[in-house]
Amino acid sequence: MKRKLWFSIGLVLLMLLAGAYQAAPLPVEQTQAAVLQTTPEAGEVEEITLGVVLPFTGSLGEYGVAFGEGVELAVEQMNAQLEAAGRPMRFVIASADTEGTPDGAAKAIQTVVQTSGAQVVVGPLATTEVLGAKQFADSNKITIIAPASSGLAGAIPDDYIFRVMQPPDTFQSQAFEGVAIARGYQNIVILHMDDPFGNGLAESFTERFQAAGGGEVVAVKYAPEPTDLSSEVTKVSSEIATLSSGGTTAFLCICFLGDAQKVLQQAVVDPVLGTVDWLGAENLRSPEILADPDQAAFLASVKFTSVSSANIANPNTQPFIDAYAEKFGAEPGPFTNYAYDAANIAMLSIIFAGNNGEAVQKVVPFVANHYIGTQVQTYLDENGDQAIAVLTVYQVNEDGTDFMEVGTYDGSTGETTLNDQASIQ
Repeated sequence: MKRKLWFSIGLVLLMLLAGAYQAAPLPVEQTQAAVLQTTPEAGEVEEITLGVVLPFTGSLGEYGVAFGEGVELAVEQMNAQLEAAGRPMRFVIASADTEGTPDGAAKAIQTVVQTSGAQVVVGPLATTEVLGAKQFADSNKITIIAPASSGLAGAIPDDYIFRVMQPPDTFQSQAFEGVAIARGYQNIVILHMDDPFGNGLAESFTERFQAAGGGEVVAVKYAPEPTDLSSEVTKVSSEIATLSSGGTTAFLCICFLGDAQKVLQQAVVDPVLGTVDWLGAENLRSPEILADPDQAAFLASVKFTSVSSANIANPNTQPFIDAYAEKFGAEPGPFTNYAYDAANIAMLSIIFAGNNGEAVQKVVPFVANHYIGTQVQTYLDENGDQAIAVLTVYQVNEDGTDFMEVGTYDGSTGETTLNDQASIQ
């Protein structure tokens, strides 16, 4: 590796723990295997398993694979630093596929923990998966470091789940409300998944939009992992036609990428859906949604707008991009850095507290609150969720070839600011 990525907390923790780690007492209830693992003989290298449960298949499979690569890079770099420091400790990965479902996540975390002894797990990705894994994690004192979950249903205090990178959807809903009010939308039709993520964001947006003076909001739900969305899209089209007669109306799609692409297949030939502005959840700010030329042209014509993480760089950003590209042959995709940062927080917490989920759960807030990652400072709220939200408002450009920045959202003030490019044409 030509370049080394240093984190402000990492070196301090390693120095502090060089003498303290082996002397730390272990809880009585810890398994014998774990006790043996934490007391290696002289000259032996201690292996600590980092669990990884992600959706390697299903509608989120593309994200899950990339997230897994982010974790792999973080482990490789951490092991290099441990070797350089002379610490006889190395991390290894034990992973399982959640398949993007709650049941799959429950099975995945159980499999990883019971077969590898992992006490700390990176993942899952979506809120519905995180909630699926929650009961097993809490009951067995397994700490979960979730890199991208943001659904409001996951905001629970004093549990074993930490959502360290992606801020809760309270911020995203407020940003969308700001966009809608600034653009003069009077009514909104929402298409959203009938799951914790979709329901939470739709309800939060509706409440904020109407409290700010917005008009009618109609929500159309669909079951996760749909094979077809024809009836739902027809319903959305009908609702838009009805509401448009009473004022400026917009469409908000709270969907995963594959679902949104199914919607677009019908939208390009629908006589109504192209007559209103479109808004879309953060995960839809993806190059993949612009891959089809006809759909990209359609999205440009409806001024498709999304609110997502701000494109903020710090001294850790480019080294991560370079290291990822060197290892995997391409630059990281959207949010892949979140998995990389989550893995580093997990490993630093283990170095700090030992390989014990109960002990790690107590120190994650301290470690996270002193961690400067590849994009943003991490700081956790009372629910163990990322409390810092600096978002950017993105809109598909006129050519339909890319997303351009058209505004900002500051979570500390709750203000959304749009520039001239974001105005209704």
